Amino acid sequence: MTAGRPRPTNIEINFHFLLALTLVSAPTSPVVSSSAAARPAVREGAGEGARAGRAGRARRPRSPRLAPERHDIVVTAARTEQAVGDVAVSTRVVDRAAIEASGAENLAGILEEQPGLQVLRGLGGAGGVGVQMQGLDAKYVLILVDGQRATGRVGGVLDLSRFPAEDIAAVEIVKGPGSSLYGADAIAGVINIITRRSTRPLEVDARARYGSFRSSDLTATIGGRRGRWSTRWSGGWHYTGGFDRDPSTPATTGNAGHTLHAAQRTELRARRDVTIGLHADVQRRDLAGVDSNAAGAVFDRRNLTHTTSVTLTPEITWSAPARLRLIAHLAYFDDLYVLDQRKSSALDQRQRTRDALGQFGAQYDHLVAGRHLFSAGIETQLEHLSTPRLDGGAGDRQRFALYAQDEWKVALDPLVVLVPGARLDLDSQFGGYGSPRLAVRVDPAPALTLRASAGLGFRAPSFRELYLSFANPSVGYRVTGSPDLKAETARSATAGLAWRIGPGRALSLDYFHHRLRDLITLDLGEGLALGTENTFQYVNVGRARSHGVEAALAATFGERVDAEISYTFTDARDLERQRRLPGRPAHQGHARVRWHHPRSGTHAQLRAAVQGQQVYYTELETGEADDAGIRVAPYASVDLRVAQDLLGGRLQLFVGVDNLLNAGDAAYLPLVPRSFYGGLQTRLRPDLPIRRRKPR
Repeated sequence: MTAGRPRPTNIEINFHFLLALTLVSAPTSPVVSSSAAARPAVREGAGEGARAGRAGRARRPRSPRLAPERHDIVVTAARTEQAVGDVAVSTRVVDRAAIEASGAENLAGILEEQPGLQVLRGLGGAGGVGVQMQGLDAKYVLILVDGQRATGRVGGVLDLSRFPAEDIAAVEIVKGPGSSLYGADAIAGVINIITRRSTRPLEVDARARYGSFRSSDLTATIGGRRGRWSTRWSGGWHYTGGFDRDPSTPATTGNAGHTLHAAQRTELRARRDVTIGLHADVQRRDLAGVDSNAAGAVFDRRNLTHTTSVTLTPEITWSAPARLRLIAHLAYFDDLYVLDQRKSSALDQRQRTRDALGQFGAQYDHLVAGRHLFSAGIETQLEHLSTPRLDGGAGDRQRFALYAQDEWKVALDPLVVLVPGARLDLDSQFGGYGSPRLAVRVDPAPALTLRASAGLGFRAPSFRELYLSFANPSVGYRVTGSPDLKAETARSATAGLAWRIGPGRALSLDYFHHRLRDLITLDLGEGLALGTENTFQYVNVGRARSHGVEAALAATFGERVDAEISYTFTDARDLERQRRLPGRPAHQGHARVRWHHPRSGTHAQLRAAVQGQQVYYTELETGEADDAGIRVAPYASVDLRVAQDLLGGRLQLFVGVDNLLNAGDAAYLPLVPRSFYGGLQTRLRPDLPIRRRKPR
């Protein structure tokens, strides 16, 4: 089959999909209105996931305020605006206040301190920084920016370091099956980046940071809101000198180089019932390092990456309970990866990957009879990928989708919410797939919320898995794709509770279960035998299971201290070979303490993460089966940040240290070594008065 030529569509609709679709169209019954019908904008600053309600609702559980409550509206869980305490599936929100307190430079740093997530950092090369969720790889986690798919996955990984923290207002993390709303790749969950927008007449922010390895970071933003207009412009420059985990050997270096970034977000209320939003983002990265191969050859590597995205969102509201949103999203990713062999050119490589994505859709939301919040939408997606590693040099994909969901308040006292939903995807490469989901929420008491969900999900084969044609003559192997691959499928379920156990105390407990079939894996045969011709191919052979529990306890102590501690147990197994999946720790723990002294304006945050034992397998390198694997010892990482407000809060001085214990190694734990940093940031709000320190 030639790359880019569509396969005949074979529609495969599950009976459960038809059942869910029937539930979605069930008749409605009259009763009171719901806050979910309101259309407030997603404001900067969000309550964290431990919160289970908001003030003014007697029947909603409320957990402690871990940060100022300025953002209590989320959009990812139901694909429409809802109060964070009203959603039927477990949702965690990292707000702007938490992002600033962490000192994170990008999305990877933000996610590192979140319970149940494992951020995977490499030393460099193609791929970048990914994230595991609930024991599943990064390719099973869907990354969105303002609700739209981010493009530019390399080897199944979307590099999280591409998204600067300065442009992020909040990060919404929805764990569990999400394919019923978002389609392919949302098996483990969805991470949605909410970009910042201006909320005041004039806002000017700037930050300068310098740290270990000659790392430098300069960012600036300006924006404002006046009348019908709102706009925000930002730009930044980041440089790092890189690091070397093991100076005695090559290929243990982290990337060195710089990143330039610019973004704007503008909104216009053309009339009372029409709003138009425009979001554009441009980034250029130039990174370099050193690599080597199994034969001992040494290479200088370079990654030159350009990304561009533009999203246009017209929104029409006919009346309070009815709204139509139109979306046009265009994204372009261009990556040049070069390997220059030292003292020779025989094994030089030059790989250029271009990924163009166009998404167009419409969604209609309607509050019916006060108890049913009905949402239905249509999407089409066009993607073109070109790279010399594909058979034919390029591939094309067209995808069409229909989805619907009904949030039904079955009862009000106690609150019972039933959320059936379903989606049908038609893909030019693998045919059709139906993704139903059913979620339920019950509030048996004002301080207790119970949630459960179950659904089907899928991951579409990537262009790499379908059409790859790559040869490595220096080692003696070839890797090819298979145009006949089927989509990976999953049956997933979650159940949990959120309990406000007292003033300033909140407990959350969640169970997750994923069972995957038709996993796409690389058929290694007898493994890699050096000196012979080896051919490996992607095939549907695998079955896997991942289940476990997540527990988190959050607490506040007066106005000065808030803390959170969490534990995650994960049992992720390859059911074909009856062994643990590689790189998944069975035990994970996170702890975070924030301290704030209001009178002096001093802030401090201490974060610790513990990763249990992990296992990796070496059969590809040795040519022999290796079910025992290599056991990597547990490790702990500790980060500390201290900040001091000056000039009434308009200027802040900060210092910090990352990876205080210097955990990691070059082979299996390529963490950034211990690093120190310091800097200044300013927030200018000319419309606000200067806060003056109260006398003692």
